[in-house]
Amino acid sequence: MARGDSDPSSAAVLSMASEPRFRVHPIMRPALALAMSVVLCLAACGYRFSGPEAGTVFPPDIKTVVLESAENKTAVTGIETELTNDLRSEFALGAGLKPVRSGGDSILKTVVASYEDTPSTYRADGKELTRIGTLKVICSLERVDSKKVLWKRDMYASDTYDVTDTISGTLSNRRRAISRMIKDLIPRIHRSMYDSF
Repeated sequence: MARGDSDPSSAAVLSMASEPRFRVHPIMRPALALAMSVVLCLAACGYRFSGPEAGTVFPPDIKTVVLESAENKTAVTGIETELTNDLRSEFALGAGLKPVRSGGDSILKTVVASYEDTPSTYRADGKELTRIGTLKVICSLERVDSKKVLWKRDMYASDTYDVTDTISGTLSNRRRAISRMIKDLIPRIHRSMYDSF
């Protein structure tokens, strides 16, 4: 090979080395950029998924909790029973404070403070089509020994339900909506307790 002539095999190697190892389709570039931005933001701001880390969220001598039966200050019966049962199930399955029936280090008190219905949409004839129910639950955690309140929150949940031509049908829809509100509230109450410490 004469001096100054290029070797075709070395040209091929140089060409391969300068090409990227993978290619992103132009349509996918914005989605990839967004995903990378989200990952970087979450890493930068110290975001963590909520949930208790054993031994780090409460005073060291608070290890157990008594879940008192909820008090119901509304005219809607049965809310307190469903709330209490679901809350006890949530704590039994979750990490953190160990639920006990008596003799605990702390007491979680819940009060169903109010339930309100608000008309949401109407039919052409002016009759109600849907209502929005709003449930307010006041929660507090206090030490047994000193009665000091460690945590307190007013929690709200809302849900829409259909108004039917019969009272029984409407009340049945309202009952299901209240159950959905309780299902929404329970994990939020549990999380909020731990996120506050």
